[in-house]
Amino acid sequence: MRPSLGAFLILLLMIFGNDMIRATAMKATAETAFRLSGLCAGGTNHINIGQSIAVRPDAGAHDKGTLREAWGLKSGVYTPRQLVEGFAPLLDTVVFRLGPDPPNARPARAQLLDNLVANLDSNAREATLRLPDTDLDDSRQEIAEQARRIGRTLVQYARNQTGGPFNPDLYLRSPCEGHLLIPPNVDLMFGRRSQPHLMQLFNEYMHQMVLLRDALLPFKNYEDVAIPVDGRAARGIRHLEPSRSEFLTHLLTKEVTQSAIIKHAQALLAPGILSSSSLTSSQVSAGYGFQYAHGLVLPAFLTGGPTPFHLLQYIPAKLVDGTTKDVIFDYRIKDYYLAPRVEIPAGTEKTPTLQSAGYPETNGWGTPTLGVQTASIGIVAPTPDSTASSPTVRQLELQLQFENGKCVSVDLGQVARGHRYAYQASRDGESTISANGKHSPTSAVIHDAASVLLETGQGDGLVTAQNGGFHVIPVQNPVVALALLGKIYPENVVLLPESEGLVQAEKAGKGLEPKFVFWGGVEHGGLRGKF
Repeated sequence: MRPSLGAFLILLLMIFGNDMIRATAMKATAETAFRLSGLCAGGTNHINIGQSIAVRPDAGAHDKGTLREAWGLKSGVYTPRQLVEGFAPLLDTVVFRLGPDPPNARPARAQLLDNLVANLDSNAREATLRLPDTDLDDSRQEIAEQARRIGRTLVQYARNQTGGPFNPDLYLRSPCEGHLLIPPNVDLMFGRRSQPHLMQLFNEYMHQMVLLRDALLPFKNYEDVAIPVDGRAARGIRHLEPSRSEFLTHLLTKEVTQSAIIKHAQALLAPGILSSSSLTSSQVSAGYGFQYAHGLVLPAFLTGGPTPFHLLQYIPAKLVDGTTKDVIFDYRIKDYYLAPRVEIPAGTEKTPTLQSAGYPETNGWGTPTLGVQTASIGIVAPTPDSTASSPTVRQLELQLQFENGKCVSVDLGQVARGHRYAYQASRDGESTISANGKHSPTSAVIHDAASVLLETGQGDGLVTAQNGGFHVIPVQNPVVALALLGKIYPENVVLLPESEGLVQAEKAGKGLEPKFVFWGGVEHGGLRGKF
């Protein structure tokens, strides 16, 4: 009996010990999971994604080699502020060589930084990226505002960076990049105080700052980005010149696409992706996000708040373990036009008076509340016939677990597409006409979000209504609204805040059927709503 009792006790210890190990592991995972916070109130207001990583930009401190030229950057990981600090010796040498400032004159350093302000402006004569304040489409408006924000930040970094080491005898040849001087600086740089080589140094300083401003354009949280620099690749960050030229061509002569934004971000953070053999395949695109050595880059709308159109978010986390390679996050549905269609589940037809119809809870249209227990972004297991079959390509899903125990997964790439193509309803009192004609529906079909998400399958099919109609889906949780954006065919989807009447949705979007209205789960704000 004693041996049997001993064996039984050992077995109990093994069972409960394993449970304790699993519980400890789950706790550790929960504690180290990165949370995308910022979604509006209304249920789950964060999305778990991967595991947090510690990113420690060293600004080249671990590179013990010597520079190839008189000035350059050491190999390492930099923040934008550290890059500005790395450029500072160029400016400091110029200021030193110009000598003491005359009495009652504006200091030379301040005067040269005034030039930088003009170079990084979007309207000044000296602007390096000229974009008007008005008559811009959403994508160009977003980039223009982003350029102005980044420019102001970089100038402030430069103003704060004083007293660092520099070489008073620094000399280098800098090819003319066409960056203009403001009138007061023409005399300063070519007058009696100056020396011939100082304009070369200041030209290089201006060019490095312009390159940095333009390289940061894709990122909503541009100050946080961890930027790897290979000090042997080029002088400073001049290796970014080809990417800058390509991106500005799209911006100024074509259109700003999500692909152009992604490629520009990859050129800065993961240049190896662009030359990866996986991208030579006709099945693989540049994707909608990626993982590199120092974190993730995903569409910025996932962080909630006033959402941008194309901008990306840098996230200090990893999703794909066990690889040092850069990984593209690609769309599961490469061409959504060719995706199979799924009929929306039956709803309840109502004949509302659009001018007076309020949110469903107040007019008797109430649909079951869809409580979300957890929301996360996970990796899809690769299959031989998917774009994720390459070791450098993966697909991601937005995964929701509901309070009723059911789960749903939606391709994150299609969520991103749906968000970009959605229309914001106008505010009450604003006069807005549908994009393609006018049409006032006589009835609306009310659907509950649970049916749309759970009864339409987990495949590649996108939900539509073959017989047209005006379809309303009441939503309370922002993350449910995001999931729905990945399920509905993204042609005529309108985002309507709970505070607005249904008539505002009738005015928005295309004057075609079917029209799908997500009522609630979003507020006015940003270029594509506030989640």
